[in-house]
Amino acid sequence: MKNLLIIIFVTIMVLVNGCGTVIQYSLIRVPQEGGIKFTKITDEEDGVRWPVTINMYDKIEWVPREFFDISKDGLKIAFMGWKNNKGNLFVKDLRGGKATLQRTFRDNVIDVSFSPDGKWLAFAEYREWSWNIYMIGAEAGSAIRQITTGNLPELYPVFSPDGKYLLFVQTERSIYNIEEEKYQKKYLWTYDLEKGILTQYAEGSAPSFTPDGKSVIVQRVNNETGFIELWLVNLENGQEFLIISSKERSFTNPCVSPDGKKIACVSCTGAEHTPANLDIYLVNIDGTDLTQITFHPGHDVCPRWSPDGHSIYFLSQRGSEKGEWNIWKMDLK
Repeated sequence: MKNLLIIIFVTIMVLVNGCGTVIQYSLIRVPQEGGIKFTKITDEEDGVRWPVTINMYDKIEWVPREFFDISKDGLKIAFMGWKNNKGNLFVKDLRGGKATLQRTFRDNVIDVSFSPDGKWLAFAEYREWSWNIYMIGAEAGSAIRQITTGNLPELYPVFSPDGKYLLFVQTERSIYNIEEEKYQKKYLWTYDLEKGILTQYAEGSAPSFTPDGKSVIVQRVNNETGFIELWLVNLENGQEFLIISSKERSFTNPCVSPDGKKIACVSCTGAEHTPANLDIYLVNIDGTDLTQITFHPGHDVCPRWSPDGHSIYFLSQRGSEKGEWNIWKMDLK
């Protein structure tokens, strides 16, 4: 009787949008994903932090975060974990055989980025009534370097490809809940790590550098449609180009491939009478050839390229009976 009640409870929990469709989260892949190899990187004990999703005109969006990053040698992954009601940074060796290393012991740490040499982690934290940018050693040391000290929220730190400066996003007004982010204008700033100089650039959020470091791909809200679109911003000459936009859905959380030719991003899928969910897409950097690459009925978000460009790491609900979140890797070649 007890087992029967558990089965009934789990079945009720996975009914989505009132359409009576049961999501089989436990599936590792679905037929549309063919013979793609999927590898589970984390498990429930790692406590990977889960995304915040929002509804927009009956479409699902999510508040993009830099939930994890891959070291440039492809050997380690740094991720946001949630344990004991606190959010912190953890580092896991992708070769296995070593325990997960906790690198911060704070309260609410988000948005992690590896330095190109793999020695540092940049992150954002809500502390003393504001979000600011910090750095800590990726492997050892407890000293934390505070990069920004402003009253306005500063999030999404990303190291430049040459490691000389940090790019981050400043929100125009104070926020407490991350869900509020979408409705605020955001601007790109850089911090020179040697000279300590701050420089403001164009509007944008969730930045991803092109390999040459001259440009970034960012997301912006289209004020007419309310949906999010992707733009390329050249940091040297200020030129901006619209990459992809839609009047029916958003494209978020861009990540540029190591060769600079493609962008991985997230968008909403789901036809009539089918639960809407988030999947990963690829698009050429000029906005052509949009291709959906994940089709699982659970959410797939936060794509990150492997350094060799042959795989994409991502955050997913697949492979779990209850739709719990973990980091996965899918091989493209």
